[in-house]
Amino acid sequence: MGRSAAVGSAVRTAGRDTRTLPRTTSRVGGARAAAAAVALGLLATGCGGTGSSSAGGSDTLTIGITDDPGNLSPLTSLSKITSLLSRFSYDSLVNVAPDGRIVSGVAEKWTADTLSATFTLRRDVTCADGKPLTASAVAAQYNFIVDPKNTSPQYGLTVAPGTVATADDATNTLTLRTPEATPFLLRGTTGLPLVCPSGLATPDSLTHATDGTGPYRLTEAATGDHFTYTKRPDYVWGPDNSRSTDLPERLVFKVIASESTRANLLLAKQLDIAPVNGADRIRLTAAGLKHEIQRDPFGMLLMNEASGHVTADPQVRWALIAALDLKQLGAVATGGKGAAPTRVATTMLPPCQADAVSANTPPHDPARAAEALRAAGWKKSGGHWSKDGKQLSIVLPHPTTAGSQLLSAIELAIEQWKSFGVKVTRKPLTNGTTGEVLASGQWDISWTPLTLTQPDQLVPFFSGPAAPDGINFGSIDNPEYKRQVALAMAKPDVAGCAEWTAAEAELVKRVDVVTFADSLSPYFVTHDAGFTIDGAGIDPMSLRLNRK
Repeated sequence: MGRSAAVGSAVRTAGRDTRTLPRTTSRVGGARAAAAAVALGLLATGCGGTGSSSAGGSDTLTIGITDDPGNLSPLTSLSKITSLLSRFSYDSLVNVAPDGRIVSGVAEKWTADTLSATFTLRRDVTCADGKPLTASAVAAQYNFIVDPKNTSPQYGLTVAPGTVATADDATNTLTLRTPEATPFLLRGTTGLPLVCPSGLATPDSLTHATDGTGPYRLTEAATGDHFTYTKRPDYVWGPDNSRSTDLPERLVFKVIASESTRANLLLAKQLDIAPVNGADRIRLTAAGLKHEIQRDPFGMLLMNEASGHVTADPQVRWALIAALDLKQLGAVATGGKGAAPTRVATTMLPPCQADAVSANTPPHDPARAAEALRAAGWKKSGGHWSKDGKQLSIVLPHPTTAGSQLLSAIELAIEQWKSFGVKVTRKPLTNGTTGEVLASGQWDISWTPLTLTQPDQLVPFFSGPAAPDGINFGSIDNPEYKRQVALAMAKPDVAGCAEWTAAEAELVKRVDVVTFADSLSPYFVTHDAGFTIDGAGIDPMSLRLNRK
């Protein structure tokens, strides 16, 4: 049962920690799936781990993850790993079922339009410390996020700008009001993990601890190695009234960098569930292990259009992309097992499903790319393009811990640009630096996929203030995109999909963003365990363990 209609890619097994993201003041209210959280970065790798003769005993299920989250707080981190783990300790007001229906969470009843939503909370919901979760406690979290002094990265993503939350504990009702139309207001609440009062009072404590109402609580955190979660037997308020009765007693998330190591541990039954791509998936399949597929944005290039950057010129942007063989890059990055994107940043179960990408992406055509550069005043001499005495060069931030296939694709892109006559300066990204690097503005094209669940979540990334006042990292100013967004914002939920699709198409057409490959990542599972993947990644309530 997903928390949102998406994500992508969620489980994301890993991703960059974007807790350094600046606050945005753009008008956008959307949600992110817990595991498919709005995140910057690619599937990354972490450090090794070992196991015992079985994954974790008869009542412990062990899941391999590819990176350490660094920061576990859902208030301050938007990393994919944090979003994955948050699903097990935190609830949301309501949830999105795999078929798109809105179903219960801690709220048992709700009404909503584009300007307000009212929720009646269940009376039996309790925090891990046994204290009840009240409507006023939830209202306090929303108001905490909106308060500028808290600089929460959730503002403008899971909580619409200007949201005012009020509560009546006598009736246990919460009301959210927004000053402007927020089309995905109800659906957007599925993306906010609800923090209990003690955690909200001491937010720094959540960096390496949990304080929520979810089916599990964190009982051990060994940074870089493992995270242990223990089941709450009293949990009866799960999505659509599900309960924890049949869930494993304990979950251990093991940080394991190497795909081969994860595969070996699966075969040795020292892991129960783990993502494995590349050649190792062949031997796991041959051994009879089943898998679930998670789809993630993987090949995505962001453009810096701020003054002084060569990528501020739309002809240069088009030429730089037309010089690349995007199909070849996508095939290399995914080992030939990816898929062509149809939306910008949303993959699994996007609310709007029409193709905004395929017909609008520049074709691979180096000859036309050269013509575009010449039309923009560039001249080629000695194998290099130059203008006004300056060589055409770009700074390319890119991940360094995302697996050999992706690194090979990045190397190939650099070679294709160089052969076309473009100088490329690499800027390697390490875990936790993506947000900081993008906010610095010292880059031109960044290989950094966004993982979102709804089209309105794109708005602060591609319009509004740039860093440090917002998260429009590329200083994008696309009038037609903004016009279509304004039309879409006036319509509730999926009624505005035609306009949202047109808006995304404008971003692709003007080469404000290039998305060319989604990964199809298999999560293998041993015969002793079972689970499903929903729009937000691993569904916590689907986990089963049957040791023999």
